[in-house]
Amino acid sequence: MVRDPSAVAAVRRFARALAETRRRMLDDLHPVTDVADLLTAVRSRRELPPEGTTSSGVTYRVHGVGVSMTAPDGREVDVDLVTDPATGRPVEAFDAWRVRWFLDEAAEDGHTPAEIGAALAQLVGEGSLVEVVAGRWFALPRRRPDAR
Repeated sequence: MVRDPSAVAAVRRFARALAETRRRMLDDLHPVTDVADLLTAVRSRRELPPEGTTSSGVTYRVHGVGVSMTAPDGREVDVDLVTDPATGRPVEAFDAWRVRWFLDEAAEDGHTPAEIGAALAQLVGEGSLVEVVAGRWFALPRRRPDAR
């Protein structure tokens, strides 16, 4: 169990911000369906610029193997595509560092990396998050195929 319950609440804030910002970005960029498709639209199909702002004000920046997304209120979340060792498929994932960075940006620091790691593990145990690579990469639970 996490020593500091506010660390769990902080990770939940990150997860909510990620889900909401991602949803808004993908709704605006339709027919882009997910981050993998966004990377393809930018790099292979050259349909979108590597940086942009959507109609609802979400700013995105494609980088390396992922994307950084900033909501109109300034909350910034970041995911990478990570290969799920169990399925071999790419998953939009984040690590404790990305959560910590989000919390620092939100001026809610004070949680140690160990507390964030424990909170991530607790939320995996509760089913609120999925562990993609043990102790390192985490993801939001899978959505229905027709949901973004």
